[in-house]
Parts: sequence; C-alpha cells; structure tokens
Amino acid sequence: MVAFIVGTAMRDAGVSWRVILGSSTIIAVALFLARLGLPESPSWLISKGRRDEALYIARRYIDSSELHDSITTEIDLRMLREAEAREAQREAPTPSFKDLFSSRYWRVTLFTAGFWFCAVSPYFALATFADEVLAPYGINSGGIGMSALAAAGVITTVLLVDKLGRRVLTVPTQWLCAVFLLIIGVWAGAPVIVVMALFFAFSFFNAGYNTLTSIYPAELFPSELRGVGKGFAAAVSRVGAALATFALPWSMTDLGESVSLIIAAGVAFAGAALSQWLAPETKGKSLAETAAGYSH
Repeated sequence: MVAFIVGTAMRDAGVSWRVILGSSTIIAVALFLARLGLPESPSWLISKGRRDEALYIARRYIDSSELHDSITTEIDLRMLREAEAREAQREAPTPSFKDLFSSRYWRVTLFTAGFWFCAVSPYFALATFADEVLAPYGINSGGIGMSALAAAGVITTVLLVDKLGRRVLTVPTQWLCAVFLLIIGVWAGAPVIVVMALFFAFSFFNAGYNTLTSIYPAELFPSELRGVGKGFAAAVSRVGAALATFALPWSMTDLGESVSLIIAAGVAFAGAALSQWLAPETKGKSLAETAAGYSH
C-alpha cells in the first residue's frame, strides 16, 4: 500500500515510469544482502545428521525458554541421535531439479507453481494499473483503496489460517475472485458502487489466498526438495506476474477493458479449478506429515 502511494506521488511529480519500476531494485538489493547470512532450518540440519548446528540455530532464533528446555531434554536428544543413526545407514538423497517432475512429486509441483501463477497474475496486472483500470468507471485513486484492502486480506488470512485451515482459505476465495472479475467484465453498465465493491472484494480475497503461496510450497515439499521446489514455483509465478503486468496495457488498448477483465477472470478460474483438484488441508500437521501425505 505504501509502495502504491509512493509510486503515485512519483508519477504525479513527472517521474518516468521506468524509474518508478526500477526503484524497486533498491529494496531488492537490500533484501538480497540481508539474506546472505540466513541460517539453514533446524529440520533440514537434522535430516542431514547435523545435530549440533540444529540445536544452535534453534536456541539462537527461537524466543522461548520453554522451547529451549524441550529441545535440550534427553528425549529430544535421543530423537536427534536416532535420526542421525538412520541417516548414517543410508546416503541422504541429493535433491535434483528433475525430481520435481517425477511420479512422486509432480502433483505438488503442478499445484504450487500453477496456483501461484494464477494467484499473482491478475493481481499484478490490476494492482499495477489500478487507477487506469478504475478510471473509466469514474473511480479516482482507487488503487490506494485496493492496496489497503489487500493489506487487510493478508492480515486476516494470517490470523485465521491456523484456525480455519489452508484449503478453506484457498479454494472458495479463488472461485469468488473469478466470479467478481467476470461480473465486472460482462456487466458493461454496472453502477459505480457495484464495480468499486467488486474490485475491492477481489483485492481483499486475492491477497488472502496469495498469502497461501508462501505457506503451501514450504509445507508440501520434503526437506531435500523444499528449496528447489519453492524456488521453481516462485520462478513460475514471476513469469505470470511479468506477463500480466506488460500484457494488460496492450490488452486494454487493443482488446478493451471488458475482454481484459474476462481474461483475468479466466486465469482466476483456472487457479480455482486447479486448487479444487489438488489443494490439500495441512492444518495441524508437521512438515514431515504434510510432505509424506502429498508426495505419492
């Protein structure tokens, strides 16, 4: 939301759109530098038999004395030793990119990459050019409102995801967003208040299930494939974001706003159908359970 406000101010000040888009590089570089010292996760270290490192990371980054005590109890140490013994008996599997498309993992790869692609594509297209999309309906500065609703959608999802579950916040909301966009696309003479409500509702619910794109890949891929699997899904989503961002201005000019929104609705429908088919419920399960239950 802050980025949209800053971008709007830069645009109104006459700053080139190339500079506005390029300014995000500053934040990207800062995040890249900050992540250089990011530690491995304790669960991954344990899977590799690196008990001491796992304990060190857990003690350093988990702010809970009770959790520290439980980690260092004799029971937990014994569990770690058993994990080391099992790993010593067999060579740990080396993750491979082609494993993502094996008979065991193709479903999780298809779901995470496809769901992420369909979730972000309409959002990036409509959010980036929100003012231009809403202007024909007489709605000024609607992009800031959409961004505010998106922030509310993320916060709401974070608060509810462990109470309601993943699937209920993923599947129905995608169907709703697809319907919202379809209504706007086919109802040419819709009242302004209806169009605004539908756009804002789309922004709220879309941001909600976009939050799940950071949860599902981490839960569904096993430890040895989690990095490459989530990386691949993220890369596919960036392709969708880029295509949508650069295609929308052309589509609005050459095909018209109605057709453009119907296309966006089609992408949302595709994501909803894919999630209806493949999205699992992982609430209350450990990472080992979610990966084992889905990778077959």
